[in-house]
Amino acid sequence: MALVPTIDEIDARWLAEHLALGDATHVTASSVGHGQVANCYRLVVERGDAPTTSFIAKVPSLDAVSRSTATLQHLYEREVSFYRLLASNVSIRTPQCFFARRDEEDGFLLILEDLSPAALIDQFGGIDVEVARHGLAALAGLHGPTHALEDLHRSSWLRGVSEELAPIYASVLPALFDQFLARYDERLEDDVRVMVTTLRDRLAQFSNYATPNPCVTHGDFRTDNLLIDACDGAVPLAVVDWQTIGVGSPLLDVAYFLTTSLSADDCVRHETELIDYYLDAMSEQQVRISPAVAHHEFARYTLQPIVMLVAASVIVEQTPRGDEMFLTMIGRAVVAATRWNALEELEHRVAS
Repeated sequence: MALVPTIDEIDARWLAEHLALGDATHVTASSVGHGQVANCYRLVVERGDAPTTSFIAKVPSLDAVSRSTATLQHLYEREVSFYRLLASNVSIRTPQCFFARRDEEDGFLLILEDLSPAALIDQFGGIDVEVARHGLAALAGLHGPTHALEDLHRSSWLRGVSEELAPIYASVLPALFDQFLARYDERLEDDVRVMVTTLRDRLAQFSNYATPNPCVTHGDFRTDNLLIDACDGAVPLAVVDWQTIGVGSPLLDVAYFLTTSLSADDCVRHETELIDYYLDAMSEQQVRISPAVAHHEFARYTLQPIVMLVAASVIVEQTPRGDEMFLTMIGRAVVAATRWNALEELEHRVAS
């Protein structure tokens, strides 16, 4: 059998060898989730007289476009590296990982704890403020323990990947913005079209920024990547999908999360309170970020969902749900970026 088996090759014998489930007699796999660059399956394992056991298996996408995108951006390498090298050293709740392996052809397999059932909350409806607090506390559990750890930040799968991709992004992002504007032209509100067009010409300003508070970031921290009230409510919130992990400003994750996952109205009403809540959670992690710096960086990174999602929308497999998800989140981010004068904030090269 290959170093990294396909989902069809995971049988009772494989589980006995790799997960020490010697009493496994049969495995049933069923697709779960809405991932576009990887596929997830629930493995239900029959175990003789013992109760059945279930796991989540994550494998590469079957779509050639999505898979090539994942390889180009090292998405599979980053996620496998997170579970192998970092997950046990941070306090953010993630599924326990029982198996993590990747081969030279960028095939990979993760066998993860099954935290179902979880609340049925998707990206479109928006989360409430209490869930947002749980999410911000989770982010502090990632950002605090990884703050200013330069040796970790310089790892090949973190900063090494970022340095490799920076010139690629710089050369291709403007064209991806043009593709987005052409593909969705008839569906774009005027404010979205203007923001995307203007930001296209300021991408260098957006990228050219060094935070005074570097930490490991999730990079795609939003509702679809959270398990809320998992394990039938025993786990308030767990975080999945670590394919875009990197090093940067902690406010990148905070702004991305609040602007894409709250409704536009709730974001207006509660964002300042929630930023303060996050800063308090970071203080408990012995990391103190001034409100002034936090607000400058939050304003800047209200643009992060626009940059990331405009590009993603045209380089992964196109689906009706995907189109709706991208346009919904970009629209929310445009409202927030306009309110925070984010384009003006790009002129601030160093946080004050």
